[in-house]
Amino acid sequence: MADFKDLTDALTDEVLSDMADSFFGARVDVDDALELFHEVSEKLHVKLYQVFRACVLLEKLCLGPDGFDDFWVSAGMSRSRFYYPAGVECAQIFDKPPFAFTGRGEYIKWFGIAYDMLAASIEEYMHGSIKDDGNGRKIRTVNREDFFRMADEINVKIEKVNKNVTASDVLKFTKSLDPAAVQKESIAGCVGPQCKVIDDEMAFTLVTLKDIDFPQFPDLPDRNEVSSYISGYCSQVWARDKVRVRALIEDLKKNVNKELS
Repeated sequence: MADFKDLTDALTDEVLSDMADSFFGARVDVDDALELFHEVSEKLHVKLYQVFRACVLLEKLCLGPDGFDDFWVSAGMSRSRFYYPAGVECAQIFDKPPFAFTGRGEYIKWFGIAYDMLAASIEEYMHGSIKDDGNGRKIRTVNREDFFRMADEINVKIEKVNKNVTASDVLKFTKSLDPAAVQKESIAGCVGPQCKVIDDEMAFTLVTLKDIDFPQFPDLPDRNEVSSYISGYCSQVWARDKVRVRALIEDLKKNVNKELS
């Protein structure tokens, strides 16, 4: 009889251990995933801000918001897709473009640099790039596509944990192993609404992402593919407002020289 009791106790301990591993192990797994998710979120925000800064720079080359709107509309794209919040610092150009014989040509070259900076920042933010992790492995850097995919995968984990092994289920099972408690009260451990309160308090909240938090930007074509269009646009701006374009170029040169000194 003692051997049977020892076997029963051993089985009970094993079941409790399995339940604990399932309950707490799954929750630790979700906690770790959420912690990594927040780290990735911070890194992606840095890349998003680089896109915003590049938008401000290109708007500067377009001589302001109206010109910025005209550029995207004439290119067949919506200006709203290149929204950036107020107060964003303008990106800095660090190298002067090659020499140009005319003011118009110089403007086109400066404009091309700003366009390339925006295209590159969007590519890095939306899709990432392949880098060496320092251990001989190639990995893709943080990007919006993987970030949203990561959120979906975490939500699957959360829904599974919230549904499959609830806190009230663990309480019910644990209490059912105490014969004295079974005789005195319900083995439920919690009844009706009480169970829901416990489970709701212990449940993980699903990850929710909004496009306004991490907006999507269209991929920009390589500058070589739109060089004639950029040249035509800049030529129109130059013909319309040479004085402001010259002042803009001088300002850009001063900032580059300041960085180089």
